[in-house]
Amino acid sequence: MDTLVHGVIGAAICSRTGLAGGRRGPVDANGVPRKTDWTLWAAFLFGIFPDVASLGIHFLADFFVGNGVRWHAIPPFVFTLYNITHSLTGMVIGYFLLVAWKRSLWLPALAWPLHVLMDIPTHGAGVFMTPILWPFSNAGVVGWNWWQTNFIFYGSWLFALGLWLAVAMLRISSPKIRED
Repeated sequence: MDTLVHGVIGAAICSRTGLAGGRRGPVDANGVPRKTDWTLWAAFLFGIFPDVASLGIHFLADFFVGNGVRWHAIPPFVFTLYNITHSLTGMVIGYFLLVAWKRSLWLPALAWPLHVLMDIPTHGAGVFMTPILWPFSNAGVVGWNWWQTNFIFYGSWLFALGLWLAVAMLRISSPKIRED
C-alpha cells in the first residue's frame, strides 16, 4: 500500500492518541490528558519505516545526485533491505530488538508488523511481493498490486479516515469524569 497510508493507519492503531489510547486517549500518570503524544509520531514513523529503509534510500540517493526519482536501475542492496524490512522474520527480530532496547516502544513499533501484514495481500507477483519468511523462503502471497487497483488505493485512504473518525467518535462518546 501507499507508504503514507501505512503511517496514517499505523498512527491510528498503534499510538495512545489513536485507538490504542481507548476512551481517554493519552494521559499522564495522574490521569490528566496530555497535549502531546510522542507515540503518535513514533507509530507514524514505524508505519513508513519498511519502505523508507529500503526504497527510500534509493530514491533519496537518486534525488541528491540529480537523477530525480527513478523506478529503474534499483541497486540489488535495496531489494535485500526490502526483503529484510518486509519479511515476517526480519520484522519479528527487529521488533523484539527494539523493545528489548527501549521497552516504551512496544506500542508504536507495532506499526511495523502492521505495515508488513497490510502489504501481504496488496502486493502482487514480482520483485515487490512481500517475502513472508525471507531469508528462509522467497515465497509470498500473490495479492493485488495496490498501485494498479483503484479500489485498494482509495479504499486504504478511506479506511484510514474511518479509523480516525472512530477515534473521534470514541472520545466524544466517552463519559466525562466529573471532579466534585
